[in-house]
Amino acid sequence: IITAARSSFTLPPQIIGEALHVYTCRWLPYFKSKSHSGFSVKENEAALERHRRVVNTVVNMIPADKGSVSEGFLLRLVSIATYVGASLTTKTELIRKAGLQLEEATLADLLLPSQSSSHHHRYDTDLVAAVLDSFLMLWRRQTSAHVSSNSQLLHSIRKVAKLIDSYLQAVSQDVHMPVPNFVSLAEAVPDIARESHDRLYKAINMYLKVLIPAS
Repeated sequence: IITAARSSFTLPPQIIGEALHVYTCRWLPYFKSKSHSGFSVKENEAALERHRRVVNTVVNMIPADKGSVSEGFLLRLVSIATYVGASLTTKTELIRKAGLQLEEATLADLLLPSQSSSHHHRYDTDLVAAVLDSFLMLWRRQTSAHVSSNSQLLHSIRKVAKLIDSYLQAVSQDVHMPVPNFVSLAEAVPDIARESHDRLYKAINMYLKVLIPAS
């Protein structure tokens, strides 16, 4: 009877997700700032550890149901996890979750600040590449196992391809963007995903103009 009563009061995953979003905004005040301007690089290890505990707590409580939290929320959380030095396990789980619903992302969701201390490029292309790789691993498994219709899988991969090509156009404006990062992202998308290469050609053209400005 107790078990039945408990199951009848199970909260919908989206309600839990919304509560986690509110909690994250409260305890990670810089969550909404894409530049992390609310976070001081001078914070001591005790403060960093508190931030890591918040991230770990939120990750552990995210429902397994796809869509319980938004893709934008997941991507921001991956970025912050990297920023505060969360464990590899935590970051790997976040990347896996973000990969599950990458097709729901917007371009703005992907334009996250670089966390690299050894480069000066503006955007975190490594994060996007990791999430894309996670998405593609799942997509290839589904394609091989035929767990959903081919039309659904094709629609999904083409939606992600358009997103990545739009992302490449956006990051192409960064003069410090490493060529290998740009090329590897462009090449990661399977040929079947692009109905045309117009968006990719435009991104490459824009990038070349930044790298080799007209005299």
